[in-house]
Amino acid sequence: MKRLKRNPDSRISAKRISWHGLRNGLLWVAAMAVVAAGGMLALAMFTGACEINAVRVEGNHFLTSEQVVQISGVEAYTNLFTLPVGELSRDLEANSWVADARIERHLLHTVIIRITERSPIAMLYCGGPTFLVDRHGYVIAGAPEDQLPELPRIYGGDMKPPEPGTTIDEPEVAEGLEVMASMPPGIRDLLQLCNPYDGRGQVFVTRGGFNIVYGSADQARLKNEVLQAVLVDVSKNNRGIAYVDVRVPDSPVIKPI
Repeated sequence: MKRLKRNPDSRISAKRISWHGLRNGLLWVAAMAVVAAGGMLALAMFTGACEINAVRVEGNHFLTSEQVVQISGVEAYTNLFTLPVGELSRDLEANSWVADARIERHLLHTVIIRITERSPIAMLYCGGPTFLVDRHGYVIAGAPEDQLPELPRIYGGDMKPPEPGTTIDEPEVAEGLEVMASMPPGIRDLLQLCNPYDGRGQVFVTRGGFNIVYGSADQARLKNEVLQAVLVDVSKNNRGIAYVDVRVPDSPVIKPI
């Protein structure tokens, strides 16, 4: 009996049929995926499936959550999918209180606004108008003189009232803010007034009634260490002093009452 030989052309033909079937199947799956994605996109954009119904604000301490939402402009949008988060973040950062802003979508209905606020370190007094300023001399906002009484006041001399959103370039005032920023909170909380134009450098009036003659911002770390030791001694021994002079931190001068 003769052994039948397999026709090589038939094997090639079978492979071609198999490949064509696989390719057609893959194309069908891809087409269905595109249709499904398009359907989901249409569902998200043109129905209430991704309607915004909650806005959460994080990181705010001075601005209220309502103010943050209003400044962002998010209330003008109803659809989470089409919310222009980059544009709204930039709108927030245009506000002088906001150093950094990020807006995130959280499916299906929530917007989260995260901000980093500028923190005022002092109230700048310019012979009438008063302004909240941060440690870098950035003018955050105009404010009533009696707002945030826990902040020290810094005398601006004859400087022109600054515009919010600008940075103070008056060297004496800028140095006073630099000195305050260098102090640990325990010292800074005692300050009531900073006079940068005293003639002896930076001079502070404290809430305890005595003065701190600080001088320039040079050797700030050492000056602050000396001040810390003096203040601990004064408090511990219930001593009354008129002033402490740390312009030469290796030889501080303390004048008792």
